[in-house]
Amino acid sequence: MNKTASPHAPSQSVPTIGRIAGPGDMLPMLILTALIFCFLLVPGAVAQLYTGSVSGTVTDPSGAVISGANITLVDQEKGFSYTAKTDASGRYLLRSIPPGKYRISVETPNFQSQRKEGITLDVNQNVAVDFSLKVGAASQVVDVQATGVELQTQDAVTGQVIDRKFINDLPLVGRNVLDLAYLTPGITEVDTDCQGCMANNFISNGSRNATADILLDGVSSTNFEQNSGILAPTYTPSVDAVEEFKVQQSNFSAEYGFSGATLVNVVTRSGTNQFHGTLYEFVRNEKLDANDWFNNFNGVPRAPLRHNDFGGTVGGPIWKNKTFFFFDYEGTRTRSFASATAGVPTNAEKGGDFGELCTLSGASFDSNGTCSDPAFQLWDPYSGSFDPDLGSAALRQYEQGRAAWAAMASRAKTVYAADVSYGQIPQRRGHWTDRLANSRSPCGRGAPIDMPNCGFSGTDQ
Repeated sequence: MNKTASPHAPSQSVPTIGRIAGPGDMLPMLILTALIFCFLLVPGAVAQLYTGSVSGTVTDPSGAVISGANITLVDQEKGFSYTAKTDASGRYLLRSIPPGKYRISVETPNFQSQRKEGITLDVNQNVAVDFSLKVGAASQVVDVQATGVELQTQDAVTGQVIDRKFINDLPLVGRNVLDLAYLTPGITEVDTDCQGCMANNFISNGSRNATADILLDGVSSTNFEQNSGILAPTYTPSVDAVEEFKVQQSNFSAEYGFSGATLVNVVTRSGTNQFHGTLYEFVRNEKLDANDWFNNFNGVPRAPLRHNDFGGTVGGPIWKNKTFFFFDYEGTRTRSFASATAGVPTNAEKGGDFGELCTLSGASFDSNGTCSDPAFQLWDPYSGSFDPDLGSAALRQYEQGRAAWAAMASRAKTVYAADVSYGQIPQRRGHWTDRLANSRSPCGRGAPIDMPNCGFSGTDQ
């Protein structure tokens, strides 16, 4: 008799070493992989606040427009390329183009190709580049060198571009790159004691000071102060980390806001297809300085001063024509000397007799213990009682002499004893003593984070 196995019979178990993942276990991994691919395929969001555009018209020798022509724009330092086609009216438009030097070319069948070198695009600039093609083979290329200034006829924005040549060639005493904003027509200093206290503390065409926004690569770097209405800069990059900036004063587009009538649009430097770098140090030393007239007249030597501002930059390609890096660091070390005066208690005051506050000023006490100069009369703040004639509290005055002043000394002892015991004996008549200060102030800042890291320490001698 033949026996057949029942389909419902239990199957024999097979020993396994590892567990094989089923379809349900692979689902999270598949979702994660899909998200990664989607993120890589989505084009990067390019900031609109500092990029520009290149547009123009392509025509034939008769002036008729040419549609369907291929336009290619290439960054001459980084190798990035942007393409477009002319429309039915012969126009083309390339948007969101970062500042830099470009080469643009046009190709179309039955016409000679044309290429223009040295197209400079500044911060938020809209450049117009037109082509007039000649009949011929597309393999023939006509090179045109762009030597003139590119006129911005696409909008009516006014302002001043401070490019890398300005930044390199012009002197900066405090090495604050935004001091060059004063080269812009209509920018004037503030007529107050706060000149230079903030990078945007200037007046632009009569507008209120400290209301200009500062954009770093399209991102605002200012804080709005609710009570005053000013925009306070939180960070200013190093001079060697800035490629260029533009002071935009009026008629800028609606994409800009959170500002008065002016904004400063800063673009930081980037690496290119070539490695490049710099090293620098700026030194100040009193041995290289002249003494001032008053010190010479009084026989006072030059005060010691050591100021070192040093740093460097390096940039280059990680993946040519694709990815670049740029790093900068700037550090400062300062040691300076200053003298000042400060009030300290006399020996009598340390013992509780504060009568010298009256007598050292040239005044005197009468028989009732009242100082002849009311400005130097002390009053007991705990003896106040309301006086209807005065409309306020009437205080009992302290009298002259150590015994009469003991009450005040005992009340002040808990909060003043430590300071009194530490205080120096005055070195001249009165309540003044010379204090000599020798301070050090190290500070550094660098990229890619480019955040300042400063500290201060001082000693009294």
